Amino acid sequence: MSHSQLSISTYCAGFYAATIIPIYYFRGNKNTHSVIFALLRGDIVTPSLLLWNDKYEHAPSSIENDARVFPLTFKLEPIVDLSTSHRYGFEVLTHFPRKINSENYFRQLSLPRQQSLFYQQIANIMRFRPEYAYSLNLPMKAFLDWASFHWASTVFPPNLVIEIQDAVTFLSLSTAQRTVVYKTIQHIEALGTPIWMDDANEELLIAFIEANWQLSGIKLDKNTFWTLSKKPGRLQQTIQWGQAIANRMIVEGIETQKHKEIALQAGAELGQGYLWPAIHPVQ
Repeated sequence: MSHSQLSISTYCAGFYAATIIPIYYFRGNKNTHSVIFALLRGDIVTPSLLLWNDKYEHAPSSIENDARVFPLTFKLEPIVDLSTSHRYGFEVLTHFPRKINSENYFRQLSLPRQQSLFYQQIANIMRFRPEYAYSLNLPMKAFLDWASFHWASTVFPPNLVIEIQDAVTFLSLSTAQRTVVYKTIQHIEALGTPIWMDDANEELLIAFIEANWQLSGIKLDKNTFWTLSKKPGRLQQTIQWGQAIANRMIVEGIETQKHKEIALQAGAELGQGYLWPAIHPVQ
């Protein structure tokens, strides 16, 4: 094992005493030693296992998901204040081996298994630098039976944000189910944990407005942003719809400085995308 690998292993072993997957090396970084020293100084916050991962993988679906153990790698995507370029926080995401369709994996994962993973991450967040917000993803179905999903003995850290990862599920819920989900959201937020709706588009924003929902945050879907970035007036209107139901409007898919300027001019507060490189600690 090289000196670089040993340094990373030593750091991560101490930092992730509660996790099951060690991180050994930063692959593909042209200045590995700088990354190592930044980690040791605490300038870089290392990521954790999450319930939802990179949504761009395309591979055959997995079987017997709950029984299989995979070597996971991680990335931590910055969420940035568009007006100051300061980091507001991070969304923590995971990768699977290429043969595994990660989106299908988590869609098929049982709720008890998702519950276990979620609370493992709560423990991880408590070890992170407290000045940043850290978002963990949950499916809508967790909010339909929160009494069973939530571990009453667990107190959420003050810098936790929960993202509802499958916002489109809202459209298929009955009126009674929407009422249950929304009451759960209000309860969680009343206790101090913000709830954001991920991957929202124009149709969903209109549906949330019609349902009179109020949330802490809305994340505009990247494809919607890319389309509307060429239509400034329509983008501004869409962001205003989001602001009508949420305290924070976050735009996903910001890949260039021009994207950042467009989102800021349209009224968005926060942004996320490849303009701000993710941290990739991998095995």
